[in-house]
Amino acid sequence: MLEHFKGEEVFVKKILDYKDQIDYKQRLILTSFLDPYHQSIVRSIIGHGDIQIKEQGGFLNSESKRMILAPDFYEIEESDFEIVVCKIVYAKNFEKLSHRDILGALMSLGIKRELFGDIVEKDKEFYLAVDRPIYEYLKDELKMIKRSKVKLTKCQEEIEVKNEYIIKSFIVSSMRLDKIISSFYKISRQKAAEFIRAGHVKVNHKPVEQINYLCNNKDIISFKKHGRVMFVDCNRQTRSNNYVVEGYFYK
Repeated sequence: MLEHFKGEEVFVKKILDYKDQIDYKQRLILTSFLDPYHQSIVRSIIGHGDIQIKEQGGFLNSESKRMILAPDFYEIEESDFEIVVCKIVYAKNFEKLSHRDILGALMSLGIKRELFGDIVEKDKEFYLAVDRPIYEYLKDELKMIKRSKVKLTKCQEEIEVKNEYIIKSFIVSSMRLDKIISSFYKISRQKAAEFIRAGHVKVNHKPVEQINYLCNNKDIISFKKHGRVMFVDCNRQTRSNNYVVEGYFYK
């Protein structure tokens, strides 16, 4: 099990411990917010036995979710996930905030990443899913983001996550990760390789440090401090046998 998830040994041991607690103590376990890669690890370890797995992220189509692991006789309710969805209210006429601004403000307060989920923009408004116990702390402490005064209010409506993209076309000689990073972000292959080896790049939320990793259609590539992009293979080649691909850059 540990060999199968190299680099995730600590997380795997935690989930195996959860499994023992459920099997032998009949406990209900609520995880922190997990990205899709770690959600998949939980499903792989827990399997399909007598343990039920439920997940919720606060939004429709959430990417980051909390998971409940429990004996199959438990009746799980939405309140068991302990998620508060809040709206970030600020004067949009004076300054436009971004996803990165909000993330930075939360981290500067010392809020661990696993205690909040997706940051969603809808109709020029921002919404945030947070762990219920820290909501009151955030409401009291998060007063400014950049130069804008902000306040948090609980959101009662159902918000759907809809990603918006800027689509760009590229011609590449190979699907190798270093070449894709180099083309998509307009940096040299040497620089791209350095960033990959330094652990600055994730593919489908999993750190990838091999520069020769071959990208697959609809891989989500995260490049630290540069944003995220979906790699799309157009299944077309030029006369010189290069590949036509697209990058769906997340707004």
